[in-house]
Amino acid sequence: MCFLRKLLLLTLVMMPTLATASGFSRFAATSRISAVTVYPDRAMTTRSANLALKPGSYVIAFEGLPALIQDDSVRVAGKGSAALTILGSEVKRSYVEQVPEKRAKELEEEILVLERKVGGVEAKKSALSAQRVFIDSIKVAWGDRISKELAAGKPTSIELNEALTFVGSGVARIEEQTRDLDFEKKQLKDRIDALRRQREQAIGSLRRETKTVEVSLDVTRAGNLTLDLNCILPQAGWEPSYDVRLAADGKSAELTFRALVRQQTGEDWQGVDLSLSTSRPAVGGTPPELYPWRVAFYRPPPVQMSEMAAAPMSAYKKSARASFRDDVEELPADVAIPAAYATAKMSEEQTSVSFLIPRTVDIPSDGTQHGCIVAIESLPLTLEFLSIPKLVAEVYLKSEIVNRAAFPLLAGRVNIFTGGNFSGSSHLKKVAAGEKFDLYFGTDDQVTVKREELKSHKEAGLFGKNRMRYGYRIEVQNFHKESQTIIVNDQLPLAGNDEIAVSLDEASQKPDEIKPDGALIWKLHVKPGEKREIRFGIIIEYPKDREIIGL
Repeated sequence: MCFLRKLLLLTLVMMPTLATASGFSRFAATSRISAVTVYPDRAMTTRSANLALKPGSYVIAFEGLPALIQDDSVRVAGKGSAALTILGSEVKRSYVEQVPEKRAKELEEEILVLERKVGGVEAKKSALSAQRVFIDSIKVAWGDRISKELAAGKPTSIELNEALTFVGSGVARIEEQTRDLDFEKKQLKDRIDALRRQREQAIGSLRRETKTVEVSLDVTRAGNLTLDLNCILPQAGWEPSYDVRLAADGKSAELTFRALVRQQTGEDWQGVDLSLSTSRPAVGGTPPELYPWRVAFYRPPPVQMSEMAAAPMSAYKKSARASFRDDVEELPADVAIPAAYATAKMSEEQTSVSFLIPRTVDIPSDGTQHGCIVAIESLPLTLEFLSIPKLVAEVYLKSEIVNRAAFPLLAGRVNIFTGGNFSGSSHLKKVAAGEKFDLYFGTDDQVTVKREELKSHKEAGLFGKNRMRYGYRIEVQNFHKESQTIIVNDQLPLAGNDEIAVSLDEASQKPDEIKPDGALIWKLHVKPGEKREIRFGIIIEYPKDREIIGL
């Protein structure tokens, strides 16, 4: 019995020690988002917590994290003077009950004030309705009296005028005041509905879903530790935007590459190191598979004796073209020396490129776009003028630019400037590093083009055929002080039948290129002040017993 008492006493003394040795000490870490990598359709946040740890086992809890975190994307890493082993991590879902905010109470008080005003408007309308009933009763009484007096032959002109004036003015006043009160009531109702939506939003946020990530550690040597928690969140992304300015010498263009970053992850990014990646995780890293492609004889389905509706013809979609504004906007130029911009550092991976913004940034969780400069590059180019006089009288300034940047240009909107003037906006397709691409800097009034139809007649051809002849004249003039290269585009019609023959006739200058689609291209080198002329004809032959369309 004495032995059992000693054993029980020893167990009670040792129990706290055994519990401490086998259990984990849990505490919530104070952390902040230190870095963010933004992809085109998501973001990876790095949340850091600085800890001072003694030897032992711990559960470090990152609490209050956004509910949008993808659980399978959570990764944990640590560095510091402490010697430890990360045993694992676990993501838990939790709900935070919040005390009603002051704003919700303020909204409720404002709604009550407006509802009292609505009640006042209703009372005024009731009074006006009573007045209208009274006037209607007077109108009936006066009508009976005047009818009797007219039957008796009594003069009633003065009283009749007084009655008409009283009734008419009273009705008009009541109608006008009623309309004003209806308008005031509608405004009050709209305001109340807006406030109620704000109140519901405030009340709905009282119970907010969050996530907690618990990290288990086994520390063998005391020291400091910076514990990083990485996770992927949707509802974030970035897209490129470009400004391209043509240099005064016309030999290069300055390209400003901006990133428009947006996020609505549920928490603001304040003072974070921002990286932008061109990688697209949504596409995936595994290529699709080709499945067997089988060919068999067609077996028509059985005919159904039912009424069939004709399918509507789908509309053709026209390709989008770059649009330029006719009016040129002057940009302010208050400073003589342009300011320099801090640009991002680029790191190139095997299949993507990342840009590290050189300063910390703030991106609130509001879903709006926030811009930051990624790079500024000077790109070489060659200029020429493009005209399509059959369609438009304007001449466009076309450039062929070489992407000499060390990174690809992603597809995005591009704003185009000629000097300090805004020329228009367009859309840039993806351009690889070293690849050439075309860009238009709007129209140029110093180069003119005119197109005129000279003749059009029908004549008898050989072998029982009709022959149609068309003649055209194109006039190009260069008013610049330097020689310019001017591309003139026109076209031949395409024959839709073997019995129709189309040919080029009487070309004063042979086209530099005739494309399979019928496009005619002349490349002219025009001196300052020089006027050049192109004459050409089109011959169309077809059987006499047939009619053609499309001319």
